[in-house]
Amino acid sequence: MSDNELLWHSYIITQTMECMADPSKLRAVVELSDDISAVFPYLNAIRTDIMYNPGANSVTLRYETRLLTFYGRLATLAKVTDEEDAALALEWFRALVNETWARRVEITPRYERRTLLGPLDIYVLLPKLNCKQCGEATCLAFGAGLLMGRRKLAECSPLEEPAYIEAGRRLAELLRA
Repeated sequence: MSDNELLWHSYIITQTMECMADPSKLRAVVELSDDISAVFPYLNAIRTDIMYNPGANSVTLRYETRLLTFYGRLATLAKVTDEEDAALALEWFRALVNETWARRVEITPRYERRTLLGPLDIYVLLPKLNCKQCGEATCLAFGAGLLMGRRKLAECSPLEEPAYIEAGRRLAELLRA
């Protein structure tokens, strides 16, 4: 992709501070070189793990355990360990933005508001056996681990049982990134 085809070229991390959600982590404020808001409806169409708010003209999504929120030329990142960690998340999203923008003619944009999945959204589809086979104390903890990228759906072996196969299929669809 040539430099002229890119929607988003660069960024500057302008501030880091203690994260409100986890005091052991940092929050970063980032200025973007370009207004990337035109890609938001396209991302909303291809990603199920995104919160799109057309009123605020923003998208929020998770990158592993980090929470990333992007506005036109501004971003905030929560739960990063340091500036290098923030840069890794930003580069991941910058690549996603530019790849999506390059494919926009193939994508029907979705302008409807979408919210992020929460642990309870996942929990209602889990077997709720609290069997601990996945390594978590409860199915709710496992659901939170799925959302944060610490757990994989395949770690819940009851989802392979006939009674839970449909719920497992739906979970796989919801968690598909």
